[in-house]
Amino acid sequence: MTLEDDFMWIAGSAFSEMRLLVEGAITLFEDDAGVLCRLAREAQKNEAQLALNDIGTCLYEFRRKIKTLQEAHYKTSTQKPDDIQEA
Repeated sequence: MTLEDDFMWIAGSAFSEMRLLVEGAITLFEDDAGVLCRLAREAQKNEAQLALNDIGTCLYEFRRKIKTLQEAHYKTSTQKPDDIQEA
C-alpha cells in the first residue's frame, strides 16, 4: 500500500464521518429548531430567528459540499492508473 493509497483511504473515511456528523446535526436542527424559532418569534427576537436560519443554511451547504467531495473522492479512487495519466 502506497502513501497515496493511505491518503485516499483516510480521506474517504473522514468524508464518511463528516457526512454522518452533519446529517446528525441537520436532524437535530430540523427536530428542535422549530420550537426555538417559535419562541424567538413570540419574543420578537428577530436576530435569533435570523441566526437559526443562518445555522440551517450553513448545515445544508456543508452537507452539499461533503457530498461533492465524496463523489470526487469516489471517482478518483475508482479510476484505473491509465485513466489518471490521460486526465
